[in-house]
Amino acid sequence: MNTEKKSDRYNKIDLWETKDILQCILESQLNAVSIIENVLSDLEVAITKALPLIKGGGRIIFAGAGSSGRIAAQECSELFPTFSWPKEKTIFLIAGGHKALTEALEDAEDDIDNGEKETKKLKLNRKDIVICLSASGRTPYTLGVLRQANLAGSFTIGIASTAHSPLLKEAQIKLFVDTGPEIIAGSTRMKAGTAQKILLNMFTSTLMIHLNRVYDSYMVDLVTTNEKLTNRSIHIVSDICKVDYETAHTALLKCKGNAKLACVYIKKKDLKQAEKLLKEYEGNLRKCLED
Repeated sequence: MNTEKKSDRYNKIDLWETKDILQCILESQLNAVSIIENVLSDLEVAITKALPLIKGGGRIIFAGAGSSGRIAAQECSELFPTFSWPKEKTIFLIAGGHKALTEALEDAEDDIDNGEKETKKLKLNRKDIVICLSASGRTPYTLGVLRQANLAGSFTIGIASTAHSPLLKEAQIKLFVDTGPEIIAGSTRMKAGTAQKILLNMFTSTLMIHLNRVYDSYMVDLVTTNEKLTNRSIHIVSDICKVDYETAHTALLKCKGNAKLACVYIKKKDLKQAEKLLKEYEGNLRKCLED
C-alpha cells in the first residue's frame, strides 16, 4: 500500500532543519490538494445522484475509523450549525464509538462485524447516501459499513488513497485520491486526511448550495447560537436587503434568528406571507426576493 510505504524523498528527515521540514510538509499538502482535480468528474456524478435522494428524504451517513472516522465526524457535526441541516438527517459512524473521537482506539477498526452491526441499527434505505473513508481502502470496520449499506440498497461512495482496494471495488462511486507515501510513513492523518476533508467539504457544500441553503455565497441558513454568529446573521441580512444594522437586527428578532426569513419579511412586510413564500419556493431565497 502506498500509504504505508516509506519515500526516499523524506530520507533522514529527522536531521533536517526546521524550515526544510516545514517546506516539505507544505509541498506534500499542496500535492494532496492538486490530486483532487483527478476525481472532479466522479465527484460531480456523486453529487448529481445524491441530490434527488436527499430531496426525497434521504440521509447522509459518514463512516470511518481512526483519523478517517474523526474527519467524518467533523464533517457531520458542521452541517447543522452552518446550514440548519436537520441533525437526524446526518449521522457518523466511527470505529470504537464516540470515545474514539478523543482517544486512539486503533484495535476497533479491525472489527468488521461491528461495522455491519452498527450500520444495521440505522435501518438504511435506498434514499440514504453512505460515504466511507479509508486511506488504505481495506479497513475492516469501514468495509463492514459499506457492505451493509450496499445490501440495503443505499447509494455508496468510497474515498481511499490505495488503488484497487476493496473499498473502491465495492463502492458505487469510487474516489481514488493517489496521495502516495506520507512524510511520516503510514501517518495518513497528513496527505490522505487532507484529501478526505477537501472531498467532504466539496461534496456537502455543493449539495447544500443546490438545496437552497446558500444565497449569493451568503450562509443564509446558519444557526445563530452565539454573539459572533448573531452579528454575522445581522450583517448577512443587512447586505442582502440593503438596510442598516438596526433594521436587519429588528427583522431577525421578529423572525427568531432566521436570516432567510428575515430577508423575505423585510421585502414583504408581512411575516405570514414571508413564511408562505419560503415554503412555496422550497427555501429558495432568490426566487422569494424576485417574486
